[in-house]
Amino acid sequence: MEEKNDFANMTVDRTAIDGEPAPTDSPDRELLIFGEGGGSFTKENGPSKFTKLKTRYIVLLVLAGMVLGAAAAIGAVAVVSGGLSNLHWAKTMSEHDYSVIGDVLEYIDRYHFGDPIDEQKLIDSAAHGLVDAMDDPYAAYFTVKEHDEYSSSFNGNYVGIGIVVYNPDGTGALVHRVYEGSFAEEAGLLAGDLITAVDGVGVKDVSGTELVDRITGESGTTVDITFTRGGEEMTLTVTRGEVYVRRVEHMMLDGGIGYLNLTSFSGNAVNEFRDALDDLIANGAKSVAVDLRNNPGGSLSIVVDICDMLLPECVICSMQGKTTDPTKYFNSDAEMYDLPMCVIVNEHSASASEIFAGAMQDNGRAKIVGAKTYGKGVVQTTFPMEGEHGWIKLTTDAYYTPNGTNLGGMGVTPDVEVGLAEELDGLDPYDLIHDHFDEDAQLAAAVELLKAD
Repeated sequence: MEEKNDFANMTVDRTAIDGEPAPTDSPDRELLIFGEGGGSFTKENGPSKFTKLKTRYIVLLVLAGMVLGAAAAIGAVAVVSGGLSNLHWAKTMSEHDYSVIGDVLEYIDRYHFGDPIDEQKLIDSAAHGLVDAMDDPYAAYFTVKEHDEYSSSFNGNYVGIGIVVYNPDGTGALVHRVYEGSFAEEAGLLAGDLITAVDGVGVKDVSGTELVDRITGESGTTVDITFTRGGEEMTLTVTRGEVYVRRVEHMMLDGGIGYLNLTSFSGNAVNEFRDALDDLIANGAKSVAVDLRNNPGGSLSIVVDICDMLLPECVICSMQGKTTDPTKYFNSDAEMYDLPMCVIVNEHSASASEIFAGAMQDNGRAKIVGAKTYGKGVVQTTFPMEGEHGWIKLTTDAYYTPNGTNLGGMGVTPDVEVGLAEELDGLDPYDLIHDHFDEDAQLAAAVELLKAD
């Protein structure tokens, strides 16, 4: 393998190319590649569906419940973050006129009458607001605490109990999924349980946010979950703690076909992907279907490493912009898993998922099946700000497929375009595989292609 970047963003942010420290001029810099600006899972009279910013979203209870601001910041605020009395220094920071920021904050410092002002809160709010005004959906400002929590969630580590539930609907909050190896699984919670109370207090009509707040808490503490199962009410005491959410699930299908679902190019996805391939091969897989539906992206280094496992010596992608001039190429070596392969995508496959699909398609390595991908062709870089004043994530570069195509606004067009029935459209692959396997036309098309090889 030749040069690689290490970087890490997609939100769940579900949006940009983000990443881990990049071996460039700043060892602390992060590069990220995520998909669309936002999305969530909803339950609309059935299983979970991925939708754009609906209010009835699925609550991921392994999270600590923190909501990050959608904005970012510029270095100007960090320079003046030593206190309100120093904020007028913004006037002389550069050739740009930042005096209005300094003047506003200095007037607050001198003349505000009332309760004392939280200086850091003002500074952080100003930083968030500055980036909000950029109208860049992928830019963000993080305080040190926000960035620590964001990095932890990106890497797959959360403090919680390890379940996903639907918003309460008047009868309770239905447990959608219990993560393998989680504290909830250890305690005995099951998918399909209907949570009715937390620590003895009913939750049938609370908001999803309030439900998260009640269930989550400090690592090592416990929470009592009351639920109904088969008409019987039970209560279990569940310990809170750090939960790792796997990025890869796999299973064998008929005909020696392996199935591998990759939810995000983040966390320990490289090792999980390799282990899954090895296990599938050990169980007789002669070909593999890689499912990237609803995968919003992740780290460039991770997608490059995974592509390297599957490609011969060739170009994986290239990148050019503010941090990569001239163009930087990311290449694979000759060593690879040489299995026939199909890649399944949909309109929510974004960013790093599109790098993967584009690399496979342009290099003739795999057929792409499903619906046209989201179409995100830019890269974000996350920089630490001086004086430990936070982090700023900005769109800095564009990426290109091996054939030199930027996918922004275009996406990857599948070799075989296949939709799903309306009632299944947008369902998460987990639901499709476990509850609607025989109705999944996209997976069926991939299987038919692999059978023909």
